Amino acid sequence: PSFEQLKPRGISVPCQFSQYSSFFAEQIEVWTTYSYMTPDLLHAAENCSWLPQAHSGEYCAGIIHFLPGDDIGQEDDYHEKISGRLAAPLKPGRKYRLSCWVREDEAIIRDHLASVYTPKTPVVPLRAGNLGFYFTVAKARAEGIPQVVFTEPVVSNGGWVELSAVFVPDQPFQHFTVGNFFRDNQTKTDLPPEKHKEIEEKNTAIKFPIDRVKRAGYLCIDDVSIVVEPEPESTSRSLEDQLVKERKFTFSAGVLFDFDKADLRPEASPALDSLATFLKDHPGSKIGISGHTDDRGSEAYNLDLSGRRAKAVHDYLLEKGIPAAQVEWKAFGKSRPVADNNTEEGRQMNRRVECILLKMR
Repeated sequence: PSFEQLKPRGISVPCQFSQYSSFFAEQIEVWTTYSYMTPDLLHAAENCSWLPQAHSGEYCAGIIHFLPGDDIGQEDDYHEKISGRLAAPLKPGRKYRLSCWVREDEAIIRDHLASVYTPKTPVVPLRAGNLGFYFTVAKARAEGIPQVVFTEPVVSNGGWVELSAVFVPDQPFQHFTVGNFFRDNQTKTDLPPEKHKEIEEKNTAIKFPIDRVKRAGYLCIDDVSIVVEPEPESTSRSLEDQLVKERKFTFSAGVLFDFDKADLRPEASPALDSLATFLKDHPGSKIGISGHTDDRGSEAYNLDLSGRRAKAVHDYLLEKGIPAAQVEWKAFGKSRPVADNNTEEGRQMNRRVECILLKMR
């Protein structure tokens, strides 16, 4: 679900944070939160320095997911969570792909805490990990052990990045909660350990919590998606048919790799084994492996990622005994889209690895 469906009387002023705990649930359909939390329904605007645009549409959610209790004079760390409802229950045993788009920007948490405390409140923005998704059958709960956790700190440098993972539910889940379910001392950050220690020692000497240094991480979240993960794309026969007839076969990057990674997923083996079988059955053939991305990210970054992915496929085939003379690879980055990069469906099509039949004897 996205964050575009407001309630009939829902309203969200551009470039402002929630001022009270019930605001989030009062404004938006499908989503809710918990009584002691104040997550934000953020309305993007061109003149908003810290949120000029959502990932799609006009709205996204915002949560504090790292703020140690000691920094604010509380026993527990302060983490905001939001809960959503799926249109239908997940099917136990089916494989699903969960994805969402996230954004971090230190200007957001500075402005946020300035509105809560004072503009002079000392804030140390940081990037934190442990963004978790906790699925439940009945009504969502604020606490539990999430089935999906992105443990590494989210780094987006002011842009939007996609997080993606595959999971298999063991119950017919229809509700889920998003946030950090772990203590901050169990959460990875990009702040060096010695800096954490320095701040903690400084804060112990400060009597009033409002004056303590606040170590804080904040995430914008948009376009949460949970879809059935497709099975491996082809059998050996259909792959061979396409290569012979069309001189090309395309693998979706989502089948071969996790998001933003170039390490082959275990699920990629059947499809790539089919390609290796084709090359062994046709020793006079030669293929070119080309990596492609969507247009998110810089040209240099996408060229590097597409190259590492193409080489990963190339190296896999060599490990399966294919002679190096039968395989070559090349990176194209975002230069050769096959679909519209303005839609998520189009971007998924552009994130691909192509096998081109260069020679057949």
